[in-house]
Amino acid sequence: MKAGGNVQKVKSPFAIFVYRKFALLLASIFVGMTFVFIFPRLLPYSPVDIMIGRIVGAGGTSLGGQQSVGGVEAGSLEAMRKVYEEKFGLTQPLSTQYFLFWRRFFTMDFGLSYWRYPQPVERLVLYALPWTMALMLPVVPIGFVVGNWLGSRAAFYRGKLGNLFFGIALYMFQAPYYWFALILVFVFGVKLGWFPLYGAYSRHWIRPVLSLEWFLDAVWHYSLPFLSLVGSGIGGWAVDMRALVLYEMQSDYVQYANQLGFGKGKLRKYMEKNAILPNFTWLPMSISNLVSQTLLIEVVFGYPGIGNLAFNAVFALDYPLIEVTFIFSMLILLIGNFLCDILYGVLDPRIGSGYVGG
Repeated sequence: MKAGGNVQKVKSPFAIFVYRKFALLLASIFVGMTFVFIFPRLLPYSPVDIMIGRIVGAGGTSLGGQQSVGGVEAGSLEAMRKVYEEKFGLTQPLSTQYFLFWRRFFTMDFGLSYWRYPQPVERLVLYALPWTMALMLPVVPIGFVVGNWLGSRAAFYRGKLGNLFFGIALYMFQAPYYWFALILVFVFGVKLGWFPLYGAYSRHWIRPVLSLEWFLDAVWHYSLPFLSLVGSGIGGWAVDMRALVLYEMQSDYVQYANQLGFGKGKLRKYMEKNAILPNFTWLPMSISNLVSQTLLIEVVFGYPGIGNLAFNAVFALDYPLIEVTFIFSMLILLIGNFLCDILYGVLDPRIGSGYVGG
């Protein structure tokens, strides 16, 4: 009886839904990581070329048959090239490099950075990761809760104030987030001078310290990047929620509840519960957008997170650092989408039941 119950549990529609989503997650991770490995190696130059160009100050990526470059003999440069190619494992066949790439992923040991050699990649990522998470983690819940709350009230209590709010929310939603960030920099950073333009804390601090003074300084630097991200999120959720609540107002159950004399507060709660469900379908898309937005906002503000690290890694063609930063972003995106799909399947059983007999 127990075995039969287990079989029945395995064949349940929601279990099939979860298994298929998990299989899709694994396939997406495999394909995405393979692209991360292949694309940098398709370029016509290697990270060693960039390192040598930076060392000799030639500004190029190739020896070009010259006898000397930047005052350094071509023979010495060629010897230097061979040493670094051997050290970084670039002389090995691509199949071997691909195998080592997966081994680095499963062991989480990505070796030394080419750009910041001989700094370990792990140290660079562990320093940048908290800054990125500090920007990303509060944005989705704050934007979702505040945006839906404001949007429902803008629809329910229509008037001049509601119309004004809708115009502001629509502008924040439609405006490119990086352009909105530049406006904040120009107005509050350049013109008014209320906020700093660059970095995560002032330069007189050598490193983060546990003190109230440093914390307030970090919050001061954090304000504009965070507002650039959360402002767009609040505007998007508010516009969607307002449209959904207006649609719910035309429903038969709302008209019937009005005739029964339901209070505005109770009626608004019923409409909010029904209207907010479609917004959960946008959570995976919002997470996807947030990952790319955060990485670019970090570059705009010089914030020392994963985005800024990826920016420098790409320009230095630092294979291990590129792999770590892009894998980190990809895993956040794919796992976030997977969890949101499962959450929506829990909230709406019709999603899981659609897999019956699939």
